[in-house]
Amino acid sequence: MSTQALLAPPAVFQVPPPYDQFEAVSDLVALAPEQLPHAALLAVGVASPEETWSDVASLVHQLRARFPAAPLILRAGRPGDEGDADLTRRAAAVHARAVVFEGDPLRPTLRRALTDPTNLAEDISEWFTLRTPGVAPAVVALVTEMIRLSPRFGEVSALLGSLGHAERTVRTWFRRAGVPGPGKWLAAAHATRAALRMQAEPSAPLLALAVECGYSDHSSLSRQCLRLFGARPGRIRGMLGWEWLMDQWLKRTERRERTAKTEE
Repeated sequence: MSTQALLAPPAVFQVPPPYDQFEAVSDLVALAPEQLPHAALLAVGVASPEETWSDVASLVHQLRARFPAAPLILRAGRPGDEGDADLTRRAAAVHARAVVFEGDPLRPTLRRALTDPTNLAEDISEWFTLRTPGVAPAVVALVTEMIRLSPRFGEVSALLGSLGHAERTVRTWFRRAGVPGPGKWLAAAHATRAALRMQAEPSAPLLALAVECGYSDHSSLSRQCLRLFGARPGRIRGMLGWEWLMDQWLKRTERRERTAKTEE
């Protein structure tokens, strides 16, 4: 089968850890989120962007909403002599996390793209809006600012004060919106940034990464990752992306809050 035919939409592939091969999804309709391997990626085939882009963009949006724990990437044929900057721009516009061209080294390409924290605040807030529709835009905007400023602050009260808000007031806003409190968002932002550093440099000493990310030692970071994500650093190092981490954190937070309400 030719590359063009292989990648014709709605071609969808899964890329499970260790992220070294594409596996075709034979029945996308029947695939449930819980059937995806843990921390797997999903890839949409792109045969000819000029002819098929509207189908690709629509499919990307649907898959991101349906599989919030899976980073979404594009798989394309060989680029032209100067690459395919247009496809890369299009991918960014629909929040596809990477474009992998035929012949690219798969795991290194994904590692570079999926551990880059440059647009983390905007990416997470957009993803959160898609995963949890109906949240007030003002709350989403405040979450975005908290994640953006998280490297500068260890205490949520100081961060919110820099934005002109009282912690108690923001807690009330978030509770009414049905989302985790501001302190929980700050803790998740710190741990997610640390997780991306661990993924980007899987051989680096954990103690050095922990201190660099604001934790007192490697044990403190390990406990926080286990509490928030249900995964220790050793497991996180072998995975890629923040989507599965944030999805795990939100699910665990939602379960705790439901249990607390039941016990009241």
